[in-house]
Amino acid sequence: MHLLKISTLNKVFKICNICFLLFLNTSILSQNQTLKSTIKSSYSYKNVTEKEVVEITKDFVSKKEYKQALDFITKYYNTYSKSLEINWFYAHILSLNNKKKKADKFFKKALSIAPKNTELKMDYARFMFELGDIDSASNIMESFMDENSTNVEFLLMQAKISFWERDIKSAEKKIARILEIYPKAGITKDLENQIRALKATYLNLSFEYQMDSQPLKYFANHITAGEFISNFFSPQLEISRYHFSPQKEGALTLKLSNQFYFKRLKLAVKVSGGAYFNDSDSPDWIGELSFTKKIFKNANFNFGYAKNALLGTIASTNFNLTQQDLFGVLDYKNKFIMLNMAYNHKFFDDNNYITSIGAWMVSQPIKFGKLDFQLGYGYGYTDAKENLFIYDNEGVGVYNPYFTPKDQEIHSALFISSYKPIKRITLQAKLNYGIQATVQNPYPIEVTPNQFETGGFYKADFTYTEINGSIEYSISNNFRINANYVYQETFFYTRDNFNLGLNFIF
Repeated sequence: MHLLKISTLNKVFKICNICFLLFLNTSILSQNQTLKSTIKSSYSYKNVTEKEVVEITKDFVSKKEYKQALDFITKYYNTYSKSLEINWFYAHILSLNNKKKKADKFFKKALSIAPKNTELKMDYARFMFELGDIDSASNIMESFMDENSTNVEFLLMQAKISFWERDIKSAEKKIARILEIYPKAGITKDLENQIRALKATYLNLSFEYQMDSQPLKYFANHITAGEFISNFFSPQLEISRYHFSPQKEGALTLKLSNQFYFKRLKLAVKVSGGAYFNDSDSPDWIGELSFTKKIFKNANFNFGYAKNALLGTIASTNFNLTQQDLFGVLDYKNKFIMLNMAYNHKFFDDNNYITSIGAWMVSQPIKFGKLDFQLGYGYGYTDAKENLFIYDNEGVGVYNPYFTPKDQEIHSALFISSYKPIKRITLQAKLNYGIQATVQNPYPIEVTPNQFETGGFYKADFTYTEINGSIEYSISNNFRINANYVYQETFFYTRDNFNLGLNFIF
């Protein structure tokens, strides 16, 4: 009996020891496994090491919890603010949270700690390239890339930048280097196709029909042909032939142009010259000299002088009427908006002139699958020095020989949409609707029987609407067809314009 009791006590003691050890082991393992989650959830753990900060932040990133990752690494940044890895990783997390300017600051700080760290330079070059700052990306890549480099990722970046800057020879050289390293990779195919399309000879044929309420109708054929040969030689020829109705007159315009691109100055210069022939008058010259300057990363300024044929009214079709323009246009965009501001001073041989200022702003495309749209606002103001509205013997008025609106002001809502039902078809629609449109409208007085003159002006509201719809079908990489329709309603007339285009590259 005593032996039995002793045996029983031994068994109970062993079971208790085993249970205690199991409990202790489970507790220790549990603490090790939940340390990271405890830190993540409470942020109260004071002795978080640099390694743990990086690991926990990476855990957030792996789960695409970018906001939590930023909150966590920000909490401990000051503790390790002199650490290369923390600054580097902090810049990366800021970038993931679309805090680009702040990310750039910490990339630069990381580089100040380790200016010779090639991996860091590579990451910074990727960041600037994705940001669209190709100048900075190029400068960074030059510090670790040379002619013997075999890093295909950065060779392709350099090739794309050279293409965007129209340095085609350099782009082709980088592509050749990539193909030498990986001849069957296929990663350069898209860029090669873009270069091939840019260098190809192009021919665009357009058939246009317009009718308005003056009434004036015309049918026109347009031919545009050209080729990009180099940054200093990109000739283009434009020919247009007009047939008017009910008038029997016609008109012909010929224009030859060339564009020069100066890479270091970020400047494009367009020079063109030609002639305008009206069937009922002697010829006149037309031409343009304009400059497009990149003033900073997301902004371009276009300015210059142009002289063109004016074919807007019935009277203007009867002789060679030209207009001369001094203009300036600023284009700016960021990840949220696209902005355009313009000034135009139009002047004529009769010493009259028309001044216009305008601006529009639209959102960047908002995408829903295959559909995207943009919303915006537009403003325009136009005023002529002298009003050329004349009256017949019944008091019916018409602008002769061109439109001269007085204090015309338009506030409009803009809507733009694009839809690609399949890869080769693109449908587009644009609406410019006048929310408020006013003009100083002339009124007649009878100075003698059946003879009328402009007695003055009164402020009038009018409906302004412009609707544009188009469809483009890419039959092949070398042939596209596009059809376009425009309806416009102004204070003086309405017009419908139809256009069919055939676009070839060879």
